[in-house]
Amino acid sequence: MLAEEKQKLRAEMRSLLKLHDRAEKQKADEKIFQKLVRHSWIQEAEQILCYYSMPDEVETLALISEMLRQGKQVALPVCDRKQKGIMQFHRIENLSSDEVAPRAYGIPAPVRNRGTDRSLKTVIIVPGLAFMQSGERLGQGGGYYDRYLKQFGYPRLVHHDNFHAVGICYDFMLLQHLPFALHDCRVDNVITDK
Repeated sequence: MLAEEKQKLRAEMRSLLKLHDRAEKQKADEKIFQKLVRHSWIQEAEQILCYYSMPDEVETLALISEMLRQGKQVALPVCDRKQKGIMQFHRIENLSSDEVAPRAYGIPAPVRNRGTDRSLKTVIIVPGLAFMQSGERLGQGGGYYDRYLKQFGYPRLVHHDNFHAVGICYDFMLLQHLPFALHDCRVDNVITDK
């Protein structure tokens, strides 16, 4: 059964992430950051939707700070606890505690409700526990990113000029096969440290 296969793989990937050497993780995070800031979609984007990284995830705070420094609009997700699986992005001015504080699931999120601008060229940075090179993704299991991406026509086979989804992960999280359903959303591009 697909759901059981996904749960088993999630547990395996979480175990691997916990074993990831801290020094190796820092080097890998830096390589991913360098690739992201040089990526043409990121350079052309006016708005970056990004997640606030937790200790086992690919680090994103350097990217958020750099995008803000460059004058791009940056937004972080806010998960709705009442409506499970629903997530919105709200803009931040900086990473201070006036702007970002722990919210649902203890994840730091925007304090103010400043919506995003759908007319802007946007890149969304998508986390995951595993990816395939072709864009298939295994998330944490809440369906938040799949539901959010569906608003932009995902799963889709054609690239848009105005909205791109980029998955980021460590090289060992890039797999040859993933349990994947038709309603699961692919990302347009996957960036690893390798």
